[in-house]
Amino acid sequence: MTPITRYFRTLNAAVGNGWNRFWFTPSSATTLAALRIAAGLLALYAVATYALDLERWFGDGGMFPMSLIGNFYRVSFPYLGQRSLLDVLPPSLLWPAYWLSLSVLALYTLGIGGRAIAIAAAAVTISFFARAPLVTGQFEVILSMLLLYLCIGRCTDALSLRSLFKRNANPTTLKPPASSLQPLSPGNTISLRLIQIHIVLIHLMIGWAQLGVPDNVWWSGEGVWLAAARPGMSYLDTSALINSPRLIAAWSHAMTLYLLTMPALIWIRLARPLVLAAGAVLWLAFALASGWLPFCLAMLTGLAAFIEPRGASQMKK
Repeated sequence: MTPITRYFRTLNAAVGNGWNRFWFTPSSATTLAALRIAAGLLALYAVATYALDLERWFGDGGMFPMSLIGNFYRVSFPYLGQRSLLDVLPPSLLWPAYWLSLSVLALYTLGIGGRAIAIAAAAVTISFFARAPLVTGQFEVILSMLLLYLCIGRCTDALSLRSLFKRNANPTTLKPPASSLQPLSPGNTISLRLIQIHIVLIHLMIGWAQLGVPDNVWWSGEGVWLAAARPGMSYLDTSALINSPRLIAAWSHAMTLYLLTMPALIWIRLARPLVLAAGAVLWLAFALASGWLPFCLAMLTGLAAFIEPRGASQMKK
């Protein structure tokens, strides 16, 4: 029994060390900071778009009164269900709260305020989404996920005004690189791993959903064409592609193939640069063709979490 016992002890130690290395290796905040800036800009855009219809949607007698939202979206889970800070906001404070929200998101994007501003940015952004669930879509879901996970790490330690002031305050003549001034934290790694796993599952679910779309449009290679043919949505004139069905089919099949294989290939370190490059090309091309630019940019932001920062776990594959 000794060899068997030794084997399981070794296996247990190897699994434990690998688990701890994957989740808890201290790393810098460089990648998280880049994600913070991207997510902050997307959140600023998302909340800013409410300005044109703020009163029409949320004001007295608006299209989304609390009586409607409460009856349809707050009944099933009265205590743990979807909630918004705007639910209890008096109508007279709607515009002040809106401008305050934009100010919070601006501070967050600049990296001012530490974890407190990250939590505040997630709260105000999700509050707008939750207050108007009838007009939200995939973009809001992805952005909410990013903002929540970014609250875990120290995303304001780099690429921020705070880090810039800290670097300028260094009295040495030959200043070290900015990354060397950042404290390494396991929280940064946990935040990145959660985003990575979540974005992988999202790719897999989108790819699986494409296989089940009615009329088999992705199987037949028409998926991209139908997405690009909607009036007023595409950023490109795709009419010339009507005579190139094989090109459209190749594009559609490449999209589905990428979505289904990315969840496995992205964890192979040597393949990761190719997977990220392919993802950048496919998501940007699909954004221009379909007009879903915010959603595609949010997906690209999630993909950027696979750019490992200094000190992150070096997984052997």
